[in-house]
Amino acid sequence: MRRCLGLALLVTSLPLAVEAAEITVRMAGANYEPATVQARAGDQIVFVNDDGVDHDVFVPTAGFGVDLGKQAPGTTSVLPLAKPGRFEVECVFHAQMHLEVLVVE
Repeated sequence: MRRCLGLALLVTSLPLAVEAAEITVRMAGANYEPATVQARAGDQIVFVNDDGVDHDVFVPTAGFGVDLGKQAPGTTSVLPLAKPGRFEVECVFHAQMHLEVLVVE
């Protein structure tokens, strides 16, 4: 009986595993849709080019900087969100195209 109670206490005190989420951001009409995203560290953003022109996924924010490169129409790219923070995503081909990302723990 004591062993069962001890095991039950151990199991209930373990943190619950949180599954990583996949957030889809579409690129069309020189816009990221949605234009803002809130996610958790460990999630990933999947960029889908639904447009008839090339786009780019570029993060200029210090500490988060990455360039996923040119993305042709009909293709996808993935941006893993490794750490908490706030950053901006830009398209190097379309100056008005911005996405704000907030990653929490």
